[in-house]
Amino acid sequence: MPKLSVVIPVHNEKPLLERCLKSILSQSFRDLEIICVDDASDDGTIDILTHYAGLDERIHVTVFQRRLGTVLARKLALLDARGDYIMFVDADDMLLPGACETAVDLIRKSKVDIAQFSIDYEAEQKDVEALNLFAHMFRTRQMESHGTNILYDCFVNHRLMHNLWNKIYRADICKEAVAAMPDIQMHHYTDMYLSFFLLFFAESFRSFNTKPCYRYHFGGGVSTKTPDAEQFKELCEVSRILPLMEKFLKDRNAYEMNVSVLDGIRVSLCRDIVNKLLTIPSLTREIISTAIEYWGGDIIFDFLRDMGMFKYPFDSRVSLVSDLVERYKADQKTIAKLQSDLDEAQSRMRKMSPRSSQPLRSPARATSRLQPPVSSTIRQEITSTPQRVQFRFIQKLPKI
Repeated sequence: MPKLSVVIPVHNEKPLLERCLKSILSQSFRDLEIICVDDASDDGTIDILTHYAGLDERIHVTVFQRRLGTVLARKLALLDARGDYIMFVDADDMLLPGACETAVDLIRKSKVDIAQFSIDYEAEQKDVEALNLFAHMFRTRQMESHGTNILYDCFVNHRLMHNLWNKIYRADICKEAVAAMPDIQMHHYTDMYLSFFLLFFAESFRSFNTKPCYRYHFGGGVSTKTPDAEQFKELCEVSRILPLMEKFLKDRNAYEMNVSVLDGIRVSLCRDIVNKLLTIPSLTREIISTAIEYWGGDIIFDFLRDMGMFKYPFDSRVSLVSDLVERYKADQKTIAKLQSDLDEAQSRMRKMSPRSSQPLRSPARATSRLQPPVSSTIRQEITSTPQRVQFRFIQKLPKI
């Protein structure tokens, strides 16, 4: 059995995937397996995976026939992992020489559930402000956290980052986390979603000042680029994870002690959504309405006001948002009037029929048109006997 499992979710990463795989295969630490889950790539990525799976038996590949998202790709990989420890690598990034040896040594000697190591990065873009912010966020900080403080230190105090790729984890913690994690089809903010469950089950975390072990490719994804209308809608759909997290905590009687954690996640996500909103060149009524639909008018407009949206230099944007604000206020007045009428009607009915206990339903303003999916068990959908090079195609997929 390998000591370390390296998990790589893949979707259309042909340009940099080969470099990523080579960086792992060339590690001085040899007692490892590489678990790649291809999320229905259509750019030739599968050819690279096929080639390398045939060259090295440590590479295990599973292929989704339709796109299910990074959350389910990582979940499947973790269910399959045989190592004592887990590292996550994004397909457009790479491990630096000695990374696996350093990481395994850290977690072995410190005897913690999660150990964090140092990174460096390469930049695809020349946005100095964004690069400086990234460097500040991921500067090496030696710290440790324990028990329920770990979630708080990540999502409230921000003493540690939720990113998966700059840490090594005990495998039993990862398996416990994904077993409890609701299935959901997601393509963005997936590190945050999985980290929430990993940190909940972890009892100890420690950050170390090491030589850089991981090279992050800055500027390769939607998170660092200006989204179009469709991508912005996908980003907004992250609001679906909040009720899943809330239910998870309530089911474990851990909600009250973690209310501030949920609030921190909600605020962080919404701030990022509004930041993305402000970068879209052709801002339309429909795009802002999408933000309101998924997040609610109050929080969106509060952020727009706090971030100086109403002082934005483009007159068209100011006019557009002002118009939406007035429309939103009008909607609220309509809802308030309707609520008042319903309350009055309900009061009259009670007087007419004192024994009636059936209340009238009050109107509710929807914040998302998508309901959390019903959880499904991926393990039952997978062939149990892989081919010699561990290359598998998923034919029957979970219903998401």
